[in-house]
Amino acid sequence: MEPPATPRTWHLTVHQSTHGYRFALEAFLLADFVPAPAPDPLIDLGTGCGVVALFLARRFPRLCCVGLELQRSLVVLAQQNVVCNGLEHRIGIVQADMRQVSSLFSAGVFGTVVCNPPYRAVGHGRLNPHPEKAIARHELTVTLPQLVQASRHLLRRRGLLVMVYHPSRLPELCTQLEAAHLRPRRMRLVHATQQALASMVLVEAIRDGRDALTVLPPLWVYEASGDYTVEMQAIFQGRAVGDTP
Repeated sequence: MEPPATPRTWHLTVHQSTHGYRFALEAFLLADFVPAPAPDPLIDLGTGCGVVALFLARRFPRLCCVGLELQRSLVVLAQQNVVCNGLEHRIGIVQADMRQVSSLFSAGVFGTVVCNPPYRAVGHGRLNPHPEKAIARHELTVTLPQLVQASRHLLRRRGLLVMVYHPSRLPELCTQLEAAHLRPRRMRLVHATQQALASMVLVEAIRDGRDALTVLPPLWVYEASGDYTVEMQAIFQGRAVGDTP
């Protein structure tokens, strides 16, 4: 689902690739789903052009972020976006492989991990011929277990992992999270319309927590008319911006 242009409410300029990977609806949903206040500091795994880190820097004026990205072309875009929005003092972009985070960061140094990972296993679905899109959609450079283990390493006790994933792999995701002592505590399914099957799931997990799981009401993206729902319009407009002390 292609989102509208970045609303002026966010006060952001976002450059992205014309033909390669482009951020989509998931970026807005993920940034909106992070609870307030987000435990500081925060790292965005697979930051792409840096859009989620930018959104969260606007939501939380005191938050310091790291955007970790493997692909050099996207690192350059992310760095450009950070500079053109004057956020160099709060967002750092690091080119690295998330499978190697233990050699880059000490254990437990982050309060929040956010991620919009590839959700298609290799061998499932058509592989996009463009490398940026292929890596974003298929587990070519990181698998789900590797992502979960990286998140566990990075998070301090009671730190939060917030991610968007595909519902078809929800049982596998929950199994991996529980094995890593990352207890799911909030979940919300996203549907294109009220009649459609869920196409995304938003999950918040807490490290070494025993919290009960809360399943929130579903989020509908479109009305029957084809227009965005009132809630989706509010998310696009940055409903959470300015609400955080």
